[in-house]
Amino acid sequence: VFVGLLTGENSMFVYSLAGSLAAIYLMGTYRDRAAIIKGGFIIGVVNLLTVLALQLYASETSFQWVPFLVRASCGLLSGLFAAMLASLCLPILEYLFNITTDIKLLELSNLNNPVLRRLAVEAPGTYHHSIIVGSLAEAAAEAIGANPLLVRVGAYYHDIGKLKNPEYYVENQLYMSNKHENLSPSMSSLILASHVKDGLALADEIKLARTVRDLIPEHHGTRLMKFFYQKAKDAAAGKEREVNEDDFRYPGPKPQSKAAAILMLADQVEAAARTLQDPSPSQIRSMNRRLIQSTIQDRQFDECEITMQDLDKILRA
Repeated sequence: VFVGLLTGENSMFVYSLAGSLAAIYLMGTYRDRAAIIKGGFIIGVVNLLTVLALQLYASETSFQWVPFLVRASCGLLSGLFAAMLASLCLPILEYLFNITTDIKLLELSNLNNPVLRRLAVEAPGTYHHSIIVGSLAEAAAEAIGANPLLVRVGAYYHDIGKLKNPEYYVENQLYMSNKHENLSPSMSSLILASHVKDGLALADEIKLARTVRDLIPEHHGTRLMKFFYQKAKDAAAGKEREVNEDDFRYPGPKPQSKAAAILMLADQVEAAARTLQDPSPSQIRSMNRRLIQSTIQDRQFDECEITMQDLDKILRA
């Protein structure tokens, strides 16, 4: 594009710009590796049409077929060559610029990844919870135009910190007693909060993509562990000691993106829905509305760009 501008070659400028804009538009989102090859072919077709348009514009007499066929063939092949070059360079560019493309997310979404296989074996309840949260979050992301692939992959990895002590989380206590019954509320809250720190440590160990890693602490934000906070208040009733609410909050940070906000809501919804005795659509809908309202009142969305309109769409999704 710049060479065309600097040399005054308008045809080169138009040709390069048309192909580049087509590539940017086509590769905005993609779900499989074949998409980049399809994109290369479509770019080749755009190049061919641009060559035809330029030749028609420049022809003062009869149409020159031989130059057109040569240029059109080169334009078509250049689109395919660009796709091959992009596929080759993509891993290097991802590493050098520390970016996470949709292709990287597709690799992370493979349920045969070692850490996800560990989760399925060592913490099956958490694994099932993560898969369901991924489905809920993906639907919500599609409804508001966020990246559904990022949200689904974030859901798969958001609770990997529970691998350290899986038996302390209710979804994994199917055939055992609740270990928190014999612990003080403050100790229970420390164990629950620790899975965020353990998750970040494991994410660093497996070199998890930064955008996915950031969702591990943000999906809890600084929310209050209400059950253990209330339990501590009940235990302190009648005694001259005050229970500090901050001691029963997750360390944060609050959600910094729409993806993190969606994941926070989907995580709450899935966990709360399992406690309903006789779940009906109306019950679930009203429960979701209460959860969204309480999260807003707790100011968890103060640092992300999510809107009330987005939240309404998420509720319906």
